[in-house]
Amino acid sequence: MKQNRLTLNDVDWKEFKIKELFTNIYRGKRHIEKNREAGKIQYYSASSFNNGVTDFISNPLFKDRDKLVVTTFCDCYYAHGEFTASDEMTILDHPRINRETGLFFSQLIKANKSKFAFGRKAFSERVKEQIILVPVTVNDEPHWNFMENYIKQEQKEIAK
Repeated sequence: MKQNRLTLNDVDWKEFKIKELFTNIYRGKRHIEKNREAGKIQYYSASSFNNGVTDFISNPLFKDRDKLVVTTFCDCYYAHGEFTASDEMTILDHPRINRETGLFFSQLIKANKSKFAFGRKAFSERVKEQIILVPVTVNDEPHWNFMENYIKQEQKEIAK
């Protein structure tokens, strides 16, 4: 018996500004390369390679975990586990962010990538004002369960 697959057409979508979706939005801290010491903590900076991880360090200026990180060029990644980030990164937090919802949101945010370039970077204030389309419940609230279940379904399919 074949299960019903979730599709992106199964839900309604609504526009939200990023600042309306996340409970805490802040920038990382500048930690110049010569002052960083090798270690195991992921260090995110404005890179489109290695999902934004540019180094592994032992002396972070701050530590965080399990958040979305957005580069100045609007690449967006889910930072799983303990990490730190440069001041070129905007960090997005919400209690419902987990691996699956983080992966879903990272794709929604990356859709705005074409709006940014070297002369117009996606610093925190611009990131906060970005509008993204988000799946919503019948009450027009973000449909966190749909996003999580959709990613789980797709990953299960890929793993086959």
